Amino acid sequence: MTIANVSHEIKTPLSIIQTYTTALHDKNIQEKERLEYTRTILEATQKLSVLVTNILKLSKLENQEITSIAKQCSEVKAFDLSEQLRRCALMYVDQMEQKDICFEEDLDEVSVCYDEDMLEIAWNNLLSNAIKFSNHGGRIFISLKIFTEAAKKYIKVSISDTGCGMNEDTQKRIFDKFYQGDTSHSKNGNGLGLALVKKAIDLLGGTITVESSPGQGSNFTVCLSI
Repeated sequence: MTIANVSHEIKTPLSIIQTYTTALHDKNIQEKERLEYTRTILEATQKLSVLVTNILKLSKLENQEITSIAKQCSEVKAFDLSEQLRRCALMYVDQMEQKDICFEEDLDEVSVCYDEDMLEIAWNNLLSNAIKFSNHGGRIFISLKIFTEAAKKYIKVSISDTGCGMNEDTQKRIFDKFYQGDTSHSKNGNGLGLALVKKAIDLLGGTITVESSPGQGSNFTVCLSI
């Protein structure tokens, strides 16, 4: 994570806050404009807060201050992964309702022995992305399945959407820090969400892959051993 990238991402919301705060000092502006300026400042501060939070999380993960628990099962308690996925999805009910998104799930009941907080980082960012890039009236589907390969058991969590999708070039860079496939920046984001997901899953010894096509939605799949 370079200082130049961090500086650029922080400067944008700070510039907005400074500009509109200065404008609010004009005693001649109308009440309607004052409310719009205030709303813009609030949105910029929220974006800045999310950015700083994600930078701190990613920094901790990169420095492994949050250690990999995949090989330290004795230090964590087993928990119901299907229940965790449901809880995470419930956090986004309002956002899905605002876009009239149909949410569906197919979850096997399975207990896993991993760091819950690290997995929650992954699920929350994947769900948030699915909602952000879904069109009004779209569909989001979560599945959790157990499978066996080479005499070892694994779980596969897939989060798919029917949104705008992405081309092959974007897919190659989607997990890079600060990379945003939406070059128009019409969607809120700072390019750190999927980098956080990738780092968390890597530390847990798992894998994450994506399948997508422009206009056909995206499907992110996480695999972990159990």
